[in-house]
Amino acid sequence: MIDVLIIGSGPAGSTYARTIGDALPTASILMVEVGPRVPGERGYHTMNMTDAARTEAQLLTQGPDAGIERAAALADIAPGIDPSLEFRQTILPGLFFVDPRPKLQAGEVGLPAASMVSGVGGMGIHWATSTPRPHQSERIPFISADDLDAALTHAEQLLKVTKLQDATGLLGAMRKAMADEFDGPGLTPVGYLPTATHWEGDRVLFSGTGVILGELERTVPGFELRSETLARRVLVENGAAVGAELQDRRTGETYEVRATRVVVCADGLRTPQVLFASGIRPKALGHYLNEHFQMASFVQLSDEFDPAAYPADEQSLGSVLIPFSDARPMQGGVTPLANSAYKLPFGDDVTRSRLGILAWYAAKDLQYSDAVEFSDTETDFYGMPKMAIRYGRTERDLATIEELRQNSLRSAARIGTLHEEPALAAGGSSLHYQGAVRMGETDDGASVCDPYLRVWGVDHLYVGGNGVIPTATAANPTLTTVALAWRAATELARGLERIGS
Repeated sequence: MIDVLIIGSGPAGSTYARTIGDALPTASILMVEVGPRVPGERGYHTMNMTDAARTEAQLLTQGPDAGIERAAALADIAPGIDPSLEFRQTILPGLFFVDPRPKLQAGEVGLPAASMVSGVGGMGIHWATSTPRPHQSERIPFISADDLDAALTHAEQLLKVTKLQDATGLLGAMRKAMADEFDGPGLTPVGYLPTATHWEGDRVLFSGTGVILGELERTVPGFELRSETLARRVLVENGAAVGAELQDRRTGETYEVRATRVVVCADGLRTPQVLFASGIRPKALGHYLNEHFQMASFVQLSDEFDPAAYPADEQSLGSVLIPFSDARPMQGGVTPLANSAYKLPFGDDVTRSRLGILAWYAAKDLQYSDAVEFSDTETDFYGMPKMAIRYGRTERDLATIEELRQNSLRSAARIGTLHEEPALAAGGSSLHYQGAVRMGETDDGASVCDPYLRVWGVDHLYVGGNGVIPTATAANPTLTTVALAWRAATELARGLERIGS
């Protein structure tokens, strides 16, 4: 019998482990991950690696496509899905499609580019590290403002978030231009995008999942991270979670682990999959699925924003942020590529120096009918219930998408010339899948878990990840996800402490 079993090694699962371990250093904590270990430091971000090491890590975490170059993996693409290079780039190295041949029903648009990752550290070793706070209706209304802000502050500390307060040079000029264009009454002011990055000497380091776990193996002797281990189902007895049935994917051996508390943080789609496979099927499970709409464009910077005209200030690397507001339910980002810390696979230094990226994200109109469904008869690559995504757009969504396009054009016109017209990214390509195990204030059938992420109707069972977020958002959800996991893990640790006292 162990104290806590955590299913999933991404940012949410790692936050649970770290928080419980810090509070109870004598606790026994088993974290299981379906994917393999990645060579090198545990949970290290791939952007910090050499090119060769990053490629090796990416090929390992591609699940059914492990070891396959992306071009080969996409050679046989589904009818009706654009097979162009633009679409193929929506599946990033290190990831694999949920379903490369989705079958859409009448009136659906689906999420054809929905992708996931399988490897120690989860998406936390690949993510872009954007960590904006939620604003206005993005925030969770039934968590007090002070409580949520305290959790977000702790999440920023766990992720080593850098928040640029002011910038001179090119980035400062871009912020002023965007503020002149987009600031107004009732709108969240334009600023800079916080990122989970920090400087070590003259090098920018990206925060991977290992930053969250810290020195857990040293400080908590009872912590174990077990890779290539599939959680087939949560064990439930007398209305309470008591452990899980696990499978060693190297040997095929299936065995049970008993635990006082069970936490499922598989990801936004696989967490509800594990619950479904366990016979835990509340009405809202898999429903209210949403990801934000996305448009990204390259812009040729005008002479006013020629990087050569500004003094180099490498400590001000980053992006301008046009935050979400209820009156403008979207978030914009403007990033000059000059001296970018991101290792992007295109263009020489001269070409890149006059390029910028515009990235706009908009909130989805939440609908019960938008859902990930699971089969009782068909299985996926891992032998788990096969997924099917039901996803449409409302009239409100169509209006939001048009506003997204207009704001992309406005921001581009202010700083330069677009290389191409803004186009809506393939559904699923943002990788931010929310709502499928959403939290709620009461057990009214519209949520899966309570404000402390405890699954309704099953004692001692917790969830975590982007899927718990119940609001429509445009902001990158990782900071909120880590904040909510920390808040839930703190409550879980208190409960364990009461048992031991």
